Amino acid sequence: MIIKSLLSQDLYKLTMLQVFYREFPEATAKYRFKCRNKDVDLLPFKKEIEEEIDALCELRFTDEELAYLETLRFIFPDFIDYLEDFNLKRRYINVGEKDGKLDIVMNGPITRVSPFEIFVLKIVHEVYTRNVNPPNETILGEGRRRLVDKIVDFKKFVDENGYKPSVIDFGGRRSYTTEWHEFVVRNLNTAGVIIGTSDVDLARRVGIKAIGTQAHEYIQMFQAFYHPMDSQRIAFESWLDFYGNDLGTLLSDTLGDKKFLIDFTPDIAHRASSVRHDSGDPLVWGEMILAHYNAFGIDPIQKTLVFSDGLDFHKMFEIERRFHGRVKTAYGIGTHLTNDFSCDALQNVVKLVEVDGKPVAKISNNISKSMCEDNEYFTYLKDCLKKL
Repeated sequence: MIIKSLLSQDLYKLTMLQVFYREFPEATAKYRFKCRNKDVDLLPFKKEIEEEIDALCELRFTDEELAYLETLRFIFPDFIDYLEDFNLKRRYINVGEKDGKLDIVMNGPITRVSPFEIFVLKIVHEVYTRNVNPPNETILGEGRRRLVDKIVDFKKFVDENGYKPSVIDFGGRRSYTTEWHEFVVRNLNTAGVIIGTSDVDLARRVGIKAIGTQAHEYIQMFQAFYHPMDSQRIAFESWLDFYGNDLGTLLSDTLGDKKFLIDFTPDIAHRASSVRHDSGDPLVWGEMILAHYNAFGIDPIQKTLVFSDGLDFHKMFEIERRFHGRVKTAYGIGTHLTNDFSCDALQNVVKLVEVDGKPVAKISNNISKSMCEDNEYFTYLKDCLKKL
């Protein structure tokens, strides 16, 4: 089967789950899968996807996997005890059809439905791959050549500039296959290109650092508990109170840049170690964050900007040339690492749309990344933001 381990997911799913387990154990949530490729029909693969999800729900954490989690200083003993008996419940996920398209909905306790996200994305993408663009020597040969080119380009940049950009593998959710993902990560690690991976299982088996903090869903969740215009700031404060400097990266684009700058208060800016970019022009965004730090009397070189929006190596090199020496940088690169072939990767997402029966929304700098199922709430939220 495609998913062979409950660790085969992004680290931020576990760090968020730990907060949900400790701070919001009674909360319920609804997540929905969306394929952004308008010309792709996934319905023919519905039965195969359901079979993979059935198998996923049989998995448990192994003793070796739990022992690995014990080595991460920000994973607490009571949470590991919780994971020892954890499994995904099939009754909380439904694979159906809506408006002629594949529809996958996860609905139930947030501690039980949030972990489905990465697994669902991996399953759908790989089922599609093996039916539409199955592995063969032509495709894999092309992938190997492109991988070599990346390594060569990276080493050339290092030779010309005298330092290495900090690259993180973010490609698990859209990898060509899970086997190809591992092949890429092992080769990039051997070549000294990456400093870590978001995939916890690969980090454990390859012997590299697992990297991740929080996703949009964590910030969105607070919209159900507080006034939307207060929710993001409270989410930031809550996260930093829980993890401190261990996981001090904050995501900037849940409610747009203007609202982020308001909520990124002097206290929060001092406490947070880094900010992650996930939509909009990265050069404009980077200059904006640096100006914000300077206005607070914070030396940006003490902080890190993490870029993670549709990057390839050439975009990374451009960003690095702009900001090197002014601020620390890191680059989360996904599809360009793990699904770089002549056949296009799917643009699949799973987004939080409801908490405790209340709508929540993401309003991205990139309108195609915005998501909300309640038009009235979405309009209300946009109107609130316009008044800032």
